[in-house]
Amino acid sequence: MSAAATQHGFAGDAERHRRDAPRHCPRCGASLASGAGISVEFWQGPDRIFHTWCAACRWTGDITPATEMIGHEPGHG
Repeated sequence: MSAAATQHGFAGDAERHRRDAPRHCPRCGASLASGAGISVEFWQGPDRIFHTWCAACRWTGDITPATEMIGHEPGHG
């Protein structure tokens, strides 16, 4: 299989999942590794969504990775 086909096929999706899956709970900050939680990826249109559960605080929710964020910073003075 060519490198381009691998990049857009299952192997590429699996690599992106390993890279982007949440590693810590957004509620309590506990690690989600080694069975302390689970994060299952699904797609909704162009969005990648990780349905995530944390064993430490029992939180469940959806996490959508952001590629860019526009925020504001309060004035200094």
